[in-house]
Amino acid sequence: MASVSQLNPYQCDQCGTTNIVAAPVLYQQGTRAYSGTFSSGTSQSYSAQVAAPPSPRGYGRPLVLWGVPICFTIFWGLAGFGRILEHPKSAATLADAVAILLLLGMVCLGGMLLSFRRIARYNRDVYPRLHWSWEHTYICRRCGKLRLIPS
Repeated sequence: MASVSQLNPYQCDQCGTTNIVAAPVLYQQGTRAYSGTFSSGTSQSYSAQVAAPPSPRGYGRPLVLWGVPICFTIFWGLAGFGRILEHPKSAATLADAVAILLLLGMVCLGGMLLSFRRIARYNRDVYPRLHWSWEHTYICRRCGKLRLIPS
């Protein structure tokens, strides 16, 4: 039987080479974990950084950005409300400020919840498509061109 050489159907559109590799493989090959006595971590080659997978969005940033104003406004609003209950004569001067602080606190809470909703929607709808595209992306090792192969 004669051996038939099969052509690689995956070729670079730009330079024509068959030396292309999947992005997950390139990322895995270029990422190394190290551990020493005083430090540990990972190091990556430039090609592994280029082939890095997309990451889902986290909830930490909006929690910090919205949480500080929420705590500030609600704390001082409740402190003012306690002052009004303690000294009813101060109600005339403090009532508007307390109402504004509590209202701002509720607005900030609503903003934080909307941010969480937007992040959840991104992680549910957009991130899986980005990850699927990353899994099916091939990179030419010769010229660096990216190609999406949906097989």
